[in-house]
Amino acid sequence: MKHISELAYRYRIVFWFMILTILFGGIYSFMNISKLEDPEIVVMQAMVVTIYPGASAEEVEMHVSNVIENEIRSIDGIEQISSTSISNVSQISVLLKFSVPEKEITQKWDILRRKVQAAQAKLPSGVQPSMVLDDIGDVYGIFYAMTGDGYSYEELNRYANFIKREMLMLEGVKRVDIFGNQPSCINIELLPEKVAALGIYPTQVALAINSHSQPVYAGSINKDNQTFPIEVSGQFKSIDDIANLPIRGFENDIIRLQDIANVEKGITEPERFTMLYDGETALGIFIAMEGDQNVVEVGNHVTKRMDELTPQIPLGIEFQKVFFQPEKVSNAISNFMWNLIMSVLVVVIVLMFTMGFRSGIIIGIGLLLTILASFPILQMTGGTLQRISLGAFIVAMGMLVDNAIVVMDGITVDLQNKLPIKVALFRTAKKNAIPLLGATAIAIVCFLPVYLSPDTAGVYIGDLFIVLCISLGLSWVLALTQVPIFSIYLLDFKKYRNNTKKLFSGRLYKYLTAILNFLMRHKISTLVVATLLLALSIFGFRYTKQTFFPDFDYDQAYIELTLPPNTSLEVTNEIMKKASKELLQIEGIRHVTASQGMTPGRYCLVRAVNQVGDNYAEFILDFDNFKTMQKLRGEIERYFFENYPDAYSRFRLYNLSILSTHTVEVQFSGPDINVLRDLEQQAEVIMRGCDLINQRTVCSDMAVPSKYISAQYSEIIGSQLGTSRSDVSMALLAATDGIPLGTYWEGINSYPINLKIRDKEGKRIEDLKQIPVWNIIPNFNAVDGELLSDIVVGSTTTGQAMRDIIAPIPLEQVVDDMPLKWEEGVIHKTDGRRIIQAQCDPIREASPSDVKNKIQKQIEAIELPEGYDMQWVGEYNLQNKALKNIIALLPVAAILVLLILILLFNNVRKTSIILLCLPFVAIGIVPGLILDRKSTRLNSSHIQKAR
Repeated sequence: MKHISELAYRYRIVFWFMILTILFGGIYSFMNISKLEDPEIVVMQAMVVTIYPGASAEEVEMHVSNVIENEIRSIDGIEQISSTSISNVSQISVLLKFSVPEKEITQKWDILRRKVQAAQAKLPSGVQPSMVLDDIGDVYGIFYAMTGDGYSYEELNRYANFIKREMLMLEGVKRVDIFGNQPSCINIELLPEKVAALGIYPTQVALAINSHSQPVYAGSINKDNQTFPIEVSGQFKSIDDIANLPIRGFENDIIRLQDIANVEKGITEPERFTMLYDGETALGIFIAMEGDQNVVEVGNHVTKRMDELTPQIPLGIEFQKVFFQPEKVSNAISNFMWNLIMSVLVVVIVLMFTMGFRSGIIIGIGLLLTILASFPILQMTGGTLQRISLGAFIVAMGMLVDNAIVVMDGITVDLQNKLPIKVALFRTAKKNAIPLLGATAIAIVCFLPVYLSPDTAGVYIGDLFIVLCISLGLSWVLALTQVPIFSIYLLDFKKYRNNTKKLFSGRLYKYLTAILNFLMRHKISTLVVATLLLALSIFGFRYTKQTFFPDFDYDQAYIELTLPPNTSLEVTNEIMKKASKELLQIEGIRHVTASQGMTPGRYCLVRAVNQVGDNYAEFILDFDNFKTMQKLRGEIERYFFENYPDAYSRFRLYNLSILSTHTVEVQFSGPDINVLRDLEQQAEVIMRGCDLINQRTVCSDMAVPSKYISAQYSEIIGSQLGTSRSDVSMALLAATDGIPLGTYWEGINSYPINLKIRDKEGKRIEDLKQIPVWNIIPNFNAVDGELLSDIVVGSTTTGQAMRDIIAPIPLEQVVDDMPLKWEEGVIHKTDGRRIIQAQCDPIREASPSDVKNKIQKQIEAIELPEGYDMQWVGEYNLQNKALKNIIALLPVAAILVLLILILLFNNVRKTSIILLCLPFVAIGIVPGLILDRKSTRLNSSHIQKAR
């Protein structure tokens, strides 16, 4: 049977056809294969959100979170259930195991919905239906900021929705969301003096609004063999209709709503989840792309469509790119191509000096063909080009030429030994095909545990194995075919025939031979020194910087700013505006995008998404370049620390450790919050005493207790006056945010109608004790026999008597006191247990493992009461899980490697020699890592001095 090398030579036409196919097919596949920034990861996480108006964090935890958690805990395949209970809201996160097949994920979420639905009957009255969100893992990739100086939110939102509709029509666009819009509403601000003077009861207003704001059904009638639906007119058609709504007073007089209230369109108060771009009011437009699409092409379509739509948008409205993944992917591809060219050039140049010019060209062409041939196979197998697959080519660059070097070297040696040309061309390929295949297989198998690892890290870097498997396999095939065939046309055979120089007689060979002979004569000494160097390298490994996920070198970073609890929205928004303008004054910062309340959207896979509350603000900073960002980091951190000392601020880079908020986290779990807080504070004290920790990052994940006003309702006085807790609650709601009454529609736009109580100047009543309270059902003891229906339609009772009946009373008459109290603002739970975390980040010169190793003994020495546990989480937990999964699979790889070696040599001694040599590679690796770390520290010190 002919060897593959001889077959390639015999069927040279087929061979050249395959070479051309690889060349053009590789370029075509490279242009059309899906290009992403990061590998596509299916986020196997869903969120269950439940609103419980008026409930404290502890009430939400006990009556909502616990009930739903207990119901969904029976679902198979759940990795973790965690919950966050805050005032009025329960958020439950459900994380599936990575062992759950992707095709079963949708089924799991359907089961989750059924379980949540079953739990609804067990929840207290007043709890709103739970929402199951299974799309929280969508990564948008394209983030525009839309600004319009002088335009209202309503106008901005109208054009933002226009852009949304147009973008959804583009091929490859999956979803478009808008962030930062402040919904418009219709505010009805009752003036208490006029209401009382004209004898109007607020319930009348509420009933009238509700009656006219909702559509009514009047059936249909048959006439002349035709059916005619019947419509009852009177539904609001304009704001003037609301203002002119007639209300009958208790003296049978007709009063217009505008006579007792200010009716106007406004912005829903308070303004939450606002956004600024360079200090200007903005809306965020987020565009998510289909996972199987070429991100660069979709980005080009989006950019082109935006350019086409711009003339249809009024002047003054502008769109700015905050994060544009297609550009980053395009830059990554460009960098890869540059690195590829440089790598090929380096390989060719090195080989030219060591093996000759022509040999270097042959191997370099083989390297290029190997990479090009990998693209079609990668595309056919559903692969993509992203930072891992591109990085895999760079990692494999050295290994891809190994097979070709062996074959090329064998050809040149045989030619120098004056063997016949045809024999020299194919002898090495035929002789070493199986050993080279074994070596290639071993290189591939070594990466198998990474591919098989079932956790996030394994899924993320799994393409490393696939690319290496494809490219190394192709390099073996091309080494046996392309190298011999190209040698026919490119090698100078006359040079080898006429060469009379003895083989291996050069100066370099003499030096190497002398060194090898010396080491062989001193075998024991050589082994002892090598063993000592190995031990020293293993010892020095602790001084290498061990970071599980490195930071990405973006020219963008973000600041998290958490103000003290109870900070008002108005203050948070003012700080956002002030900080945005002042940050823009720093040279090197190009743009500042600020958002209040939460991260505007998951626009990038490698950044955390935060949702904290009214006292939270976030700033996305664009720098001139990555080096500028590094240089300005200290100055920006100082700015926030000095200007907002009471707030917690944190400078963050883009990093894959998005499942943890800090790189070093110590978690305590147990039943009592106060005990947990005490344990966490002990851990904080230890962290603050460590010089490897950035002290500004030391914090707890549980906010300090927040203040609230407790209206102490008097049951006795309330009963005497006929005033219930609901009356008090509605009065307070009307005096603050407003009571929702209904919805007013203008075309497809809806506007909530809110009933509010304001003072004479139209402002909120500052003295809470003077807030007027009306009874939902008035006390009619003063007028025997009168019913509400009689009063509404008019009665014989005098108008003054009616006014006496419906006259409001000040809140202080039914409330004993309104003291300030403290409550837990946030309660975290994981798998049914309350938790609290002490968190921190290392200084730039240290790594998370350095910090953990330094404080581990002190943290673990904290005395834990019975029923309480402590564990390390954060990046350590992610790293530990990933390494645990990989280590668990190492025996599989080791057995396969051992099997390949035994099949190759069929000799235990030779196999043992090869295996014993493997650990000694650490002698070269560890010093390199240590030198790299020292270089990093040196650069950091230079930056500090420059400041």
